[in-house]
Amino acid sequence: MLHPPAKKGKELLQNPEEEEEEEEEEEEDSLEHRRAGIGKRERKRDSAAAVVPAIATAAGGASASAAAAANCARARGARAAAARDGIPGPAVSRRSPSVRPVARDARRLSCRRSWRARRARSRTPPAAAAAAAAAHYRRCWLALGSVLLDWVSRTLVLLYSKKLELPDEIIEKLWMYLDNILHSRKLQNLFKDGKTITLRFSIAQIINERLSTFYTQKILKNLSIVLSCCSGILSSSPLAIVYTTKFELLVDLLSKLCHIACCQLLSEDIVSSQLFEALQLAFGKYLLVQRQQANANRVFGQVTKNLLQPCLLLRHLLSTGVQMRTSGDGCAQHHLGKEIRNHIEALLRVAVFPPELLPSYTEELLPKEESPKIKKGSLKHVLLPVNTIQSALGDPNFCQPAIHGKVVANTVPLLFKLFLESYNKTENHLLGFHMFTQLFQCLKISHLQGDLWNSPLSSSEWSSDLLAMEQLLNTVLSSNIYNIASDRIRHKEVQFHFYQQLAQMLVNHPQAAIPAWFRCLSTLISLNHLIVEPDLDDLLASAWIDAEISEPRTKKAQESLIGALFHTYAKLRQFQKLFEEVLCVVCRPAAEELRCPVLPASIKTKLCECLQDLPSTQILDVASLILKKCQTVIIPDVRGDSDMALKLQSMSTLLHFVLFHMTSLDDSTPLRIVHRTQNLLETMQTEVIQVLFNLLKNIQTEEKELEVWVEKVGDSVLLLACTWVATDTLFGLNCRHYVSPLPKTTFALANSTIGIWDFSDILPGLDAKCWEKINIHLRCSCSTSRYCTEWLVLQKMKNMLMHTSCFTETSHQILQHAAAFILQSGRSYLNGEEAELWDGNVGSINSLSYPTAHWHLVVSNLPVLFPYLSLNDTLDVAGLLLKTLLVNKTQPSPNDESSLITIEKVSKDLLCSSLLPEMCMLHSSFLSHIIQQSARVLCPTVQNVAKQPLQQLSAEDIPWWDNVPTSEVASTGPSNEPSVCWTAVEKVAQNILSLVKERSYITLEEEHIERLLNLLEIFSALQLDSLFPVDHTRCFLLLMSLAVNTRASATCSEAFYLKFLTTCFHLLAHLQTGRNANSSFKVFYASDVLEAVLTSVFVACETFSSILITASWNAFLHGIQTFLEYYLHIMFERRQSVKLNLEKFMSFLATCQPYAANTQHSKHCSPAADQLLLVALTVQCHVLSLHLQQQHGKHQALGTLLNFLEQAVLQAGATIELCLQNSPKGQPLPFAFIPCITTLLKADSSYVHLLDLVTGVSKPESPTKQSKTQQLSHNELYKQFYDQILKELDLASGNVQFLQSALQFLTVFCSIPERHSVQATSVAVFHSVRKLLKGPGVQFIQDLEVQLTELMSQLVERCTTDNFCIMLRLLLEGLDVGNIWKQNTEAVLSAVVLVKMLLNCPLGGEKEKAFWLSSPQIITALVLQAKEAAQDAALLSTLIVPILETVAVLLRRGERVLSNPHHITLVFNILLTVPLDQRIYGSIFLGIHEVLFSILQCHPKVMLKAAPSFLNTFHRLVVSVMHEGRQKGDRGITDEFEVILKCAQLVERMYTYIAAKTEEFTVLSPFIVAQYVIELQKVTLHPAVKKHLIEGIYHILDLCLERDIKFLNASLPVGVREVLKELYRDYNHYHKTLKQGDEKYTA
Repeated sequence: MLHPPAKKGKELLQNPEEEEEEEEEEEEDSLEHRRAGIGKRERKRDSAAAVVPAIATAAGGASASAAAAANCARARGARAAAARDGIPGPAVSRRSPSVRPVARDARRLSCRRSWRARRARSRTPPAAAAAAAAAHYRRCWLALGSVLLDWVSRTLVLLYSKKLELPDEIIEKLWMYLDNILHSRKLQNLFKDGKTITLRFSIAQIINERLSTFYTQKILKNLSIVLSCCSGILSSSPLAIVYTTKFELLVDLLSKLCHIACCQLLSEDIVSSQLFEALQLAFGKYLLVQRQQANANRVFGQVTKNLLQPCLLLRHLLSTGVQMRTSGDGCAQHHLGKEIRNHIEALLRVAVFPPELLPSYTEELLPKEESPKIKKGSLKHVLLPVNTIQSALGDPNFCQPAIHGKVVANTVPLLFKLFLESYNKTENHLLGFHMFTQLFQCLKISHLQGDLWNSPLSSSEWSSDLLAMEQLLNTVLSSNIYNIASDRIRHKEVQFHFYQQLAQMLVNHPQAAIPAWFRCLSTLISLNHLIVEPDLDDLLASAWIDAEISEPRTKKAQESLIGALFHTYAKLRQFQKLFEEVLCVVCRPAAEELRCPVLPASIKTKLCECLQDLPSTQILDVASLILKKCQTVIIPDVRGDSDMALKLQSMSTLLHFVLFHMTSLDDSTPLRIVHRTQNLLETMQTEVIQVLFNLLKNIQTEEKELEVWVEKVGDSVLLLACTWVATDTLFGLNCRHYVSPLPKTTFALANSTIGIWDFSDILPGLDAKCWEKINIHLRCSCSTSRYCTEWLVLQKMKNMLMHTSCFTETSHQILQHAAAFILQSGRSYLNGEEAELWDGNVGSINSLSYPTAHWHLVVSNLPVLFPYLSLNDTLDVAGLLLKTLLVNKTQPSPNDESSLITIEKVSKDLLCSSLLPEMCMLHSSFLSHIIQQSARVLCPTVQNVAKQPLQQLSAEDIPWWDNVPTSEVASTGPSNEPSVCWTAVEKVAQNILSLVKERSYITLEEEHIERLLNLLEIFSALQLDSLFPVDHTRCFLLLMSLAVNTRASATCSEAFYLKFLTTCFHLLAHLQTGRNANSSFKVFYASDVLEAVLTSVFVACETFSSILITASWNAFLHGIQTFLEYYLHIMFERRQSVKLNLEKFMSFLATCQPYAANTQHSKHCSPAADQLLLVALTVQCHVLSLHLQQQHGKHQALGTLLNFLEQAVLQAGATIELCLQNSPKGQPLPFAFIPCITTLLKADSSYVHLLDLVTGVSKPESPTKQSKTQQLSHNELYKQFYDQILKELDLASGNVQFLQSALQFLTVFCSIPERHSVQATSVAVFHSVRKLLKGPGVQFIQDLEVQLTELMSQLVERCTTDNFCIMLRLLLEGLDVGNIWKQNTEAVLSAVVLVKMLLNCPLGGEKEKAFWLSSPQIITALVLQAKEAAQDAALLSTLIVPILETVAVLLRRGERVLSNPHHITLVFNILLTVPLDQRIYGSIFLGIHEVLFSILQCHPKVMLKAAPSFLNTFHRLVVSVMHEGRQKGDRGITDEFEVILKCAQLVERMYTYIAAKTEEFTVLSPFIVAQYVIELQKVTLHPAVKKHLIEGIYHILDLCLERDIKFLNASLPVGVREVLKELYRDYNHYHKTLKQGDEKYTA
């Protein structure tokens, strides 16, 4: 039986030096077994099926203990048996097959035994003996490997040449056996030693044939094994000779692999990862071999015949997002696919466009008169490469018909790019153009010339072809192929005419739904605007006027195209010519109803930018054109023609926009422009506006509904009237040379009895009679007409306010009527539920966007309107404000919502502005509406509505707004005679308290709570300091009633109700910070409020059971704690009835004390109530202790309040002890207990200290410290908590809030050393902190940084020097590099964090000396840790970033301590090895930058000595910013890009600091500049990133002398030199002149 080597794969051959003794013993045994095995095989004489077990053994990894020598002998014995069974094996002697191998093995064993004996007797060194044995062993294995490889190769060749037949299972085992041999580790070691093992060329043919079978028959069985064998051959240079020496075999292999990859990518099967690995190896070998080929024509022919189509199809599938469905790592497979695409491009570049084929391309592409003369006979066989490429792309069998067009469209730009990379020189620009035309013919859209449409294209075909055309045109633009002058003078405008045909084709077949269509036209405009000028009108119609676009990407492309047109014609001073075409398109006889608004938001923005840069003369030209069109084309035929009326509306919109964005006239404007502007406005008023007004006046209609043309003419004329009034007013105010057409006498009429509808004072001809006739036709309109009417009335008000010196009753009434009209005009339309967004353009207002425009007009002019609004109108505005704020957005917002106006946005702006508090009545009314709305929410849930506090607080018969103070009395509250408001407020307060005592609560469902939360969110935006005393008290009562008079229903979520209560108490606490916080004490006693709040909440706690460990419960406790703390502070600050209130409050808390769990007397036995009571008690202790500390020196006051503090401390301590007794045994401490015990400990310590001051006891420095320890009230309780926290500290590593509270307790505990052993406590706490930082919650270190630093500061301050040295020793143990080798990264991280914390602690004396003596060890340890961690990507964020932060702090703190420069230069080893990983780029960049900046700022001398390392590190940062900040399409401002911008700012700061602080860097400044421009030449930076980098490098250029620039120009490469020239030119133009100007005025 055949016995191939027992070990598979890389275990086939093992090191002989390691297993020498074992092999000799096994060889004896194996020899005996082989002798027996051969005898059996001779007796059985089985057929070829006997191969199966042996092959299975080889493939499956047979006995791992079989030695290599035994395998050799076993194989030799098996070879004879295989020969007898009919399987050809390696050539052997014709002697007996069963005797010779065994005899040879016996002789070999005998020789080895004697050799071992001789070696034992000799004095040869062991190393030499081992080397000799290894050499002998390798020689054995060299023969063995060659024989086995030859045998299995020959077997497979015979098998597939039909000379041998074997079962499929044996064939599979043979392939597996070949694969194991090819990937053998020993075989690779032999190759490394320079040994050669040949492989049959026929095996390469067999592999190619098998791959062809897989491709043609779609049978993928054994594919992975064959691919693995192929990879094994290609990955080994000695074996790859079978392919590299026969170029045809390698081309055939690559072709088959590409076909298989394409088939698998197009199917739904999982793609073999081995396929892409084999492809990558094959491409690599091919590219090496291809460079060695001398015959470029032969290579071109082979590639275009065999590889071009499959490679292009594969590249298309890999580049268009086809998923590589592999079982491996997706990221790695993506990278592999990218590498394969790069290989394909390299293959095409070298094979299809080599320099040798340039004459062939020239001969084929250029006309005879253009092509250079070629010597006769120089080209024997001129190829037609372009025709070959076109034939390959046009082949219908190229790929599936469904994707053929997309593949060609994806391929054509690549081929053109590669062609230009190979041949693009100045003299070959025409050649490049002709290549462009030939490749363009491969696209389907090339057949749509003129108006012919042979075969309509689908939208997908249009999209792919237009994308290809866009890339082709962009390549033409970036490669400077088209030179306008050269094309016109030398080549008879051949390029211009072709591009013009392209433009005509695009315009004749508009595809406004495809962004690439717009981008193609935009690129053509960039090439030459004359290309599109013959079809400019059709272009404007298709791309702007008639385009209906909703998709954001398409809108952006349209905006870019129209913006390019605007800026191009503006630069050429031909903007009026462009606008003339626009007006012609608008005036075309088209179906206007189908058109979108003439100025959508995107185009409006571009037009605005352009108009701001245009001179006034061009804008006046444009306005004159519009007026002329209106006069000559539209107005004569507008009567009865709705089409003309719609055109008039478009014209008026354009004229309004142009004049509104024109630069205003001023005193410096030339007189000719002023006079021309006057004439324009006069023409506009007399020839257009007045004519249209006369037209409307003369209409006789009795229909209820307006005709379309009448409505549109009304909209247009009123828009033009508003435009005229606004422009005339603006010019009159800003330019004294401007003379308004308005008569001077009209301004004096403001004091007369002129009515509201007489607009003749702002617009000539529009008097009351004229308006009355016009208004008959426009009163029903709810779009532009109504808005313009409101605007004209508002303008009339402003005009009266400006030009009236003394107001009369009549003028005041006119102003009131005008304000009422503006408000009421759109009042009914705001009741609707839906309103469209508005872009701010008056011409785009319709019935849906009118409510938004109306509300915007009212709110933006509220300061003008408010003084003249009646009480009802003010209440209406307040109600509308609240209503619009409560409206939910039912429709999704568009992507460009930020530039649009919504009702909600306008209301939010008013709510958050400073204008609302200044309008006192409106502010008070708005608060009344909030209370009324809250009462409406509660009404359905109660029976007696009239007795409810909120109903009383929002009673409509009480004039709440009348109590708004108007004098100095405002800050003092009510007078001696209480007003109606204060009386009502006092009744409401007593009603709230009585309801709490009666336990009468309003039950709330979830929907009620949600509505109340929405109201409270609006309420939270009010500015507290703007609330007057009554309003402040009403707010307090509102929140009190919601908090203490309501309860959640049984079906309501406990967490949701807790959120509601938390919001109420948070707002109550916030209310105590207002200017009039004292006002609530005028209607409440402080003790009554506190008792009512706690009583209500205690009742609510009876239902809380499952939420005591949730974040919502902790937030609720924090909210009520904050309220109680703020309220008690206000009570103490008032200094009125403090003692009485405290006594009552403490008496109440005493009645709430919990009893032991085994008694029956506890009133509040729930855990929630216990925690709440603890919070109240500890807040009382905290506020009392703070207030007593503020009374320092007032012994009488201290003596009065110390008793309260003592009672509070005793009461709180007893409560905590009882709560602990009642809590379940073995459970962790409740979170609320820890802050309470911390506060209690502070208060207890404060009490003892203050008592000593009062009783005259000496300070803590006296020898009576022990007495103080005895005076602490709850010493055992504190120690118990301390022990418990140390036990639980490392168990709660994921609970940040618990850890923060626990660390705060330990800080306070360690700050009072009189009651514990300082030495024992410091070390114990330090050990616990280390254990915590080693746990799984280390990701929360940043959240605990403040608490850890405070704790470490206390430990360092209180511990002895010996204990501090123990801490340092523990830190150095944690920084041992062995920890990271043992994968104990948690220990390393804890040590790094603790070092950083120690550096933030104040050190002094011996402790400081001890730390800095250890600093060299710390630095060295950090460097070693960073080097090891940099090799593992998983440790970059967890370990590298903290190390960098710690090193930066260490260098800053050691500015005057670290004296050895070597210790600082060690840090560069970290900075140069840490990879700037993209996933955490910002953190690592910031860490490296901070370390560098610390060296630069604190150790400048060391930095100068290590300047190369410093510059290399900084250059890494610069290169990384350039790489990350390169232009990647339109990515917008994302969070990632914000990080990159911040990094660019840091680079700019570093450049600036280097230039400002280190003059010694002058010598190195040219090298810094050289590094920068070399990297800049490789990338295209995002403008925002480039701005920061440019500003920084300018400061370095300040250090460069003239000779430095000359040196750079002489030494840099050509391309980089151009970048430097541009940089230096901008530097001289922008930066240097500014710097010289600053220096001129610098002392």
